[in-house]
Order: sequence, then C-alpha cells, then structure tokens
Amino acid sequence: MVVASPWRRLVASLVDGLILVPISLLLMALAGVNPLTTTPLEDLLFNWVPSWAYYVAFTALYGATPGKMALGLRVVRTHGEPVDWLTAFMREVVGKTLSTLPLLLGYLWAFFHPRRQAWHDLIADTLVVRVGQERP
Repeated sequence: MVVASPWRRLVASLVDGLILVPISLLLMALAGVNPLTTTPLEDLLFNWVPSWAYYVAFTALYGATPGKMALGLRVVRTHGEPVDWLTAFMREVVGKTLSTLPLLLGYLWAFFHPRRQAWHDLIADTLVVRVGQERP
C-alpha cells in the first residue's frame, strides 16, 4: 500500500467541501434558515450532521468520499482491510472532531507522522492510501 500525501488528502477534502456546501445551503433554504445568522443548533443540524452523515456513509460503504475517489484515494484499516461502520464513525465523527478542535493540529499531524496519519486515522486505526499503487 502506498500511503497518500497530506496534500492530496487536502485537495480531496476541498472537493468534498464543494459538494457539501451546496447541500447545507439547500437544506437551510428548505427550512427557511438564513445561512448568515445561524444559531449553534441550526449550525449543528444543517452543517455538522449532514457532513458527518456524508463522510461516515461514503467511507463505510465505498471506502472513500467522492473527493477521495476523484483523487484515487481510499481509507483502509492499517493492515489493508476495508473500513466498517463503527470504524468510519470513530474516524469521521469522533476523530475528526478531535482533530479539528485544537486549531486543526490533528490534521497537521499528518504532515509529520511517518505513515502520514492524522489524529483521526490514529484514533480509528486507519490509513489513507493511493488506489492501485501497490508496492511489489
């Protein structure tokens, strides 16, 4: 397995953001919520929950979000097995929340970790790898 670079992972995340922002805005419009003046509860309901659902579902079902798929990446367990629902939840909800809280330090960790693992990868025992880039 060839571990993905943090830069490629960042671009995949930006692609996913291009998908998620319109979804959140559409949900807010349907609910009559002004996106510029959301309350913490509205932020949770229209931004966080849809985002968590998107990341967990795509990771558990396909091993990758559309952004990762577009960049040829996949999330796997550290020994190469596919990710299950519990692992996807631990990585995408618990792990990424913890990676985000201290000024994104958990994400920056991937730039310095020898296996390019961010905190959420370490918490869930996962790696992000390049698809079809097997080492002999």
